[in-house]
Amino acid sequence: MAAALMVSGAPVWAQSTVYGDTRLQAYLGVMELDDQTGELQVDLGEGDAGDAVEIDFANLLYFGVDGETPMNTPNSGFEWGVNAGISIGWEGGDTEFAGRVNEGGGTVAFRIDNDMLVIEGHIGPYLRTHIGEKIDFYLGGGPAIIYAEHDVDDGDNDPDVSPSALTTTGGTIILGDDSSSDTVIGIYARAGLEFDMGGGRSWGLGVKYLGAEMDFNDTVGEFDLEGYSIMLTYSAWY
Repeated sequence: MAAALMVSGAPVWAQSTVYGDTRLQAYLGVMELDDQTGELQVDLGEGDAGDAVEIDFANLLYFGVDGETPMNTPNSGFEWGVNAGISIGWEGGDTEFAGRVNEGGGTVAFRIDNDMLVIEGHIGPYLRTHIGEKIDFYLGGGPAIIYAEHDVDDGDNDPDVSPSALTTTGGTIILGDDSSSDTVIGIYARAGLEFDMGGGRSWGLGVKYLGAEMDFNDTVGEFDLEGYSIMLTYSAWY
C-alpha cells in the first residue's frame, strides 16, 4: 500500500477526499502600493501643468476570490491548471497627494487627502505541489484587467489648503474635489503556502503582485501603479 502511494505521487491525506472541479480560494489582506510620481494636470497660471507631484498611497484593504481548475488529477503530487479570479482594494482619507508648483519665481507646497479604489480580474496558469503531507506551495500569473479610480477629497485637508477650484490665492494652493479613473491591461502574479485542514479544505498565507500603467488625466496623469498584497487565505473544493 505504501509503495502504491509513493508511485502515485499523492500524499496519504489526499486519498480519502472527494474533490470537486474547482478549488476556490477566498482571501483578505493588505495591499501596499509603491509611492509614485505623477504630473499636475491643471495649469495654475504659471505654466504649472506637467509639474511633478509625489503620490504617497496608504495601504489598501484588499480582498477577493480565486479559482483553480486543474488540468490533471486534482491534488496530485504536481498539479497544474487554470487560475482565474477577481479582487478589490480600497483606502480612503489617508493617502497623500503632494507636490510643488511655481508661483512668482518661488515654489509652493501642497498636500491633500485622496481616495484610491482598485478592482481587477485576472486569468492565467498556475502550478501547485506538495511539501510533505500537509503543506501545499502554489504560484501563478498572467494578464489582468485593472480598473482604478483616484478621488481628490476636500473633507480632510491640511490647515493651509481649502477646497475650491484649483488656483493660487495669497501663496496658498487651493485644491477642489476631482476624480479620475482608468481601465487597462496589466499583469498579476501570486504565490503562497496552504496548510491542510482535512476534507479538501486548507488555510494559508499568500502574496500577490499587481502592476499596470495608469492614466488619471484629471488628477496626477500617467504613472506606474504597482503593489504587493499580503493575504490570509482559505481554500475549499467545489
